[in-house]
Amino acid sequence: MKLCHLPPVGMRNIKTALAVFICIIVFAIMGPEFNPLFAAIAALITMGPSIEDSVESGWNRILGTIYGGIGGMLGIFIANLISFQYTYIAIIPIGLIVIIYFCNNFKKTGAISIACVVFISIMTTYPLEMGSYMLAILRLLETSFGIIVAFLINRFIKVPKCDEKIADSLVAKEENEKLAKTDENSSREYKKLKVVSILYMIFKP
Repeated sequence: MKLCHLPPVGMRNIKTALAVFICIIVFAIMGPEFNPLFAAIAALITMGPSIEDSVESGWNRILGTIYGGIGGMLGIFIANLISFQYTYIAIIPIGLIVIIYFCNNFKKTGAISIACVVFISIMTTYPLEMGSYMLAILRLLETSFGIIVAFLINRFIKVPKCDEKIADSLVAKEENEKLAKTDENSSREYKKLKVVSILYMIFKP
């Protein structure tokens, strides 16, 4: 039996919410040209159950951001070569196929999700008024920020650990004390019953 228990919502849940909250607050302060959505999504995807998991997968996430950014810039370049207004819509599914194929063949499956997120974020904001390549750079920065925030939170906010041996010994001690109190109460009740029985035998009519 354990004395310590994690909160019902779980520490990973709390850390993920905190990472997303920080991303939203920072980009809200920085101004409307920054979009907290992509940083929040990156933090959500990056957050692992432990710092060991984050370190192991961190490099894949960074590579995924680079792959998605390169894919997005290539997609913008191709869309600019074709004068049709909605070319980027056709480029998105083709680009996703290429990115997933590339990551699978280079044994970087851990980079697929974040690479696709970055690519989609760049291509869907491509038609906006700001320079398309500047948007691509902003999306890369936002996504990278989300990854860093998730990593730092996972690094410095740790799940509390219980010493199960100490916890079990304390619990056993409490149970023994309860049993001792129960035995003591039973003994007292027995003595009272015995005295009452003797008095009854002496003074019975």
